[in-house]
Amino acid sequence: MKIVVPAINDLKIIDKIAVQVHECHVNWRPDIFKHTKSIMNEEKLSNLIKNNEIFVAIINKEIVGYVIISSREMKMEGYIYRKQIKIEAIGVDENYRNQGVGSKLLEFMKEYARENNYTDIKLTVNEENESAKHLYEKVGFKVENIAYSMPIK
Repeated sequence: MKIVVPAINDLKIIDKIAVQVHECHVNWRPDIFKHTKSIMNEEKLSNLIKNNEIFVAIINKEIVGYVIISSREMKMEGYIYRKQIKIEAIGVDENYRNQGVGSKLLEFMKEYARENNYTDIKLTVNEENESAKHLYEKVGFKVENIAYSMPIK
């Protein structure tokens, strides 16, 4: 498996995987997510590529997963300086799940963070996503805080 920045002509397969992942979220939280035919468009992918904020996992010349990131520096009075990567999205094609693709993408991000002098990596996960929580803990993530939400009707 290799992990690289994709090309714009990879849009269709990246979007296909993104929709698969999105459908999981629709099932877990239909109060927030709705069915859609597309998640990724050309403009969004182009910006991610230009800013080195998307990487894809490739097996036998086929894209089987992706990770989308953002970064920020935290320089606030009273806090230790931090340069963080935030994993905005991670997705693995449903035909390749539970085969180590997600682990490899996360290990790649850890190495990328080390090479680029980041202090930590953050992500959030849907409470119902047990397989993702297991994966994140397996590769070394720890629960840092708990977020609460209250719908107002």
